[in-house]
Amino acid sequence: MKRFALAVGLGLGLTAIAAPAHAALFAWDVEYSGWWEESSGGSIFGTIVADDEDTQDGIISGDELKSWLWNWSGNDVVPAFSFSSKESGTTADFDASFYVDGRLNQPELLDGLDQGTFTSGSGDAVLDLEFLYAISYTDGVESLSPGNPEAVLGTVAVADPVPVPEPATVLGLAALVGLAATTVKRQKQAA
Repeated sequence: MKRFALAVGLGLGLTAIAAPAHAALFAWDVEYSGWWEESSGGSIFGTIVADDEDTQDGIISGDELKSWLWNWSGNDVVPAFSFSSKESGTTADFDASFYVDGRLNQPELLDGLDQGTFTSGSGDAVLDLEFLYAISYTDGVESLSPGNPEAVLGTVAVADPVPVPEPATVLGLAALVGLAATTVKRQKQAA
């Protein structure tokens, strides 16, 4: 029975890893920095995920975003916060779009793209990436930290893409790791 269980675990692990991929997912890190220096600093760092096929035009548009995560570092005006597309009720407005082919992303529509507005599921945090607003709502009070779109040191950096492991691959690797751990444990017990 133990051999049968080991054979099934091994088979599931290898099958999941060898399963054909539908579309390759990639993640791009995006950082907004240098825009809030006049209002006690701050920066936005995030990750956007999309299918490689959807980026052949060099742009990830809002309907092509598979997921995203944003972190506001915080400053004296708006405390730090983070939220992601996995959070229930979280929204991305204005059909956010990003260049991912080396073209320069710029705020205030200077690049011809609107990077959009992202709102947390609870509605207590908002990042307007096009007009550089970090907003939080605490006890009904709005705190707003506007960035300066003319800041000399302001940059919107988009890193090179990194492959995102597919769930089937992760599941397969987890099955194989579990199988290996069980085998090692049994070998130690037998010794």
